[in-house]
Amino acid sequence: MLDLLIINAKLLWSVSGKKSLSCVGIAKGKIQCVLPCSVKARKNLPTARKILDAGGNYLFPGFIDFHTHLFCHGSQFGLDADKLPSSGVTAAIDMGSAGWVNFPAMYRCDLLGKKIRTGAFLNISPVGQPGRGITEPLDDAAVSADGIAQILQEYPGAISGLKVRLSRNIVKDLGAKPLARAIELGDRFGLPVCVHTTDPPVPADEIAAALRPGDIYSHTYQGAGHTAADSEEVIRRMLDAQKRGVLIEVGNGTKNFSFRVAEICTKKGLYPDIISSDATPMTYQKGPSMWDLARVVSKFLLLGMPLADAIRAVTVTPARLLGLDHEIGSIAPGYEADLAIFRMDSSEILFCDSEGCERTGKAGLIPLMTLRSGQVIWHSEDSGLKVTEQTPDSAE
Repeated sequence: MLDLLIINAKLLWSVSGKKSLSCVGIAKGKIQCVLPCSVKARKNLPTARKILDAGGNYLFPGFIDFHTHLFCHGSQFGLDADKLPSSGVTAAIDMGSAGWVNFPAMYRCDLLGKKIRTGAFLNISPVGQPGRGITEPLDDAAVSADGIAQILQEYPGAISGLKVRLSRNIVKDLGAKPLARAIELGDRFGLPVCVHTTDPPVPADEIAAALRPGDIYSHTYQGAGHTAADSEEVIRRMLDAQKRGVLIEVGNGTKNFSFRVAEICTKKGLYPDIISSDATPMTYQKGPSMWDLARVVSKFLLLGMPLADAIRAVTVTPARLLGLDHEIGSIAPGYEADLAIFRMDSSEILFCDSEGCERTGKAGLIPLMTLRSGQVIWHSEDSGLKVTEQTPDSAE
């Protein structure tokens, strides 16, 4: 017998883009079956202890927010990971809040014991990102390969990559040297590098050219200083980098997204591989420029990104980059039952960017319920969804 059967769920198949009304059976925290939900098929559905009627709403794999900040006990940017299920998120990556000196504190205080799956990229600076107005040291005397090696040894599997911030106010006269150092360390430890690119000291295409396949170009659509939309030639080189495996990431935040840049880039086909929120306590559900990950996904629907591609950018692709694509990011038998139910809202939604520009869209994903390992960990009070216990007679 199943522990939970979700019925009347609209599934979106990420490869074909086709939709189907389906039923998803869950037992022991994993998906056991995915079946048609026609009237005829429902007569032969397996029995379950509990039933959840999705009401024809979308059932997606739980969203993976690839760029967040979760170091509550050591960084001004730290958000409690347990707040993220309200945006359909079942897994989140801290993107460089801690370096090798303070990673143990973040791991023990803010990554362990959460409702959702958590992970981290390690900042190459020893202290990570402490907060506003505090720039991390990135000179050769501060960056320690031995320190990073020690943390990787002590916390095997906990770190998925390395992070470096390449903004002019941070690197100062070091220019692009910290990026070169990060890539060198990435080669040494066999890890991808994520580079923050807001107001960078060198052109966007130069940064992208330095990155290896599997590395992440973050804040792609930011509008300060050098941008990805500086010229058609820059966009072409960004597209070339994407084709050879460099990952284009959003990292929306409140200072890292410009409609001006995004509209130019997407018209030329430069859509993101990874859609992420860059959530912090100052940004998460605070305003229209960055509400949550679901709203950032909706922003890219406004920009013309097909729904299947946008969902892939918060499920399949980040799961693959984390080496977890055999466990999460898809709805199929054997996968973790990390799931989220969304309603597609067709009423007007206001979107805003870092420059104060506004756009109005009519396709917005509204989170209704989030499940981790088949257990409800968040639901909207007005969702109308509920899990019904089956009596022995009704389960027969």
